[in-house]
Amino acid sequence: MFLVLYAVGRLLETFWKREKVAGEIQIPYSLPLIIAVYVSLYLVVFYGCFRLDEQSFRRPIVMTGTILVITSVIGRNWAIKTLGVFHSIHIEIRNKHDLIQSGPYKYVRNPYYLSNIIEAIGLALMVGSRLALYISVLVYVPVLVHRMLLEEKSLSQKFGASFVKYEQQVPRIIPRLFHAKERSEF
Repeated sequence: MFLVLYAVGRLLETFWKREKVAGEIQIPYSLPLIIAVYVSLYLVVFYGCFRLDEQSFRRPIVMTGTILVITSVIGRNWAIKTLGVFHSIHIEIRNKHDLIQSGPYKYVRNPYYLSNIIEAIGLALMVGSRLALYISVLVYVPVLVHRMLLEEKSLSQKFGASFVKYEQQVPRIIPRLFHAKERSEF
């Protein structure tokens, strides 16, 4: 039941009509690609849920997966809220686009993608599915990284030197400890 409710929540989160500033969509193929891979992953996770037995059900693994999924929801929603009107499910650049460097974006340049990676691994662990874990790590994560690099290239073209400086100060996806304190000294 949790996986069904979670899927509905993700659909609403993804396609919910929010106030936004219209912009030019960059690399239009990236959204259908990422959705196709995610849906495939989720179907494997959902199937794995029905294959749970005493041998595959290990409480610490399931709890770790659950904690990762909850963490991903919090991180993703923090990123969406911080982006505000600039959030889009597409790689979309606006004329009056701001380079967001607050909230989770002061710790990593791509907190939304980091949250999605954490979610994919967490879902696989929740149902103890090796196949879902393999799809997460070998297919979904590379597709996310590809999209992340395309998005950063678009942002670099839009913001030029400002984005280069941001790249130098903030890690792409793995946060550094005490990064916010270090950054405030600049």
